[in-house]
Amino acid sequence: MDWTVIVSALLGLAAVVASGFFLKAKGKLKQVVALGKEAMDVAIVAVDALEDNAIDKAEVEAIKKEALELKGAWKALIGKE
Repeated sequence: MDWTVIVSALLGLAAVVASGFFLKAKGKLKQVVALGKEAMDVAIVAVDALEDNAIDKAEVEAIKKEALELKGAWKALIGKE
């Protein structure tokens, strides 16, 4: 067997392993981005609720809804859901 065939086979195997790691990292990166978006949504809703220096029931419910979505994104990231 020629040495170039062995090197080619090893490089091919390394590429397959590297692509597997990349796909796993890409999935985690998407989850981190989703978590960041949910955190921003919570902050935006909270700031909007505080603009008039009072929080009514509808605003509390909106904040709770966004906080639950943030919790779900966090659980998805750490693998609990």
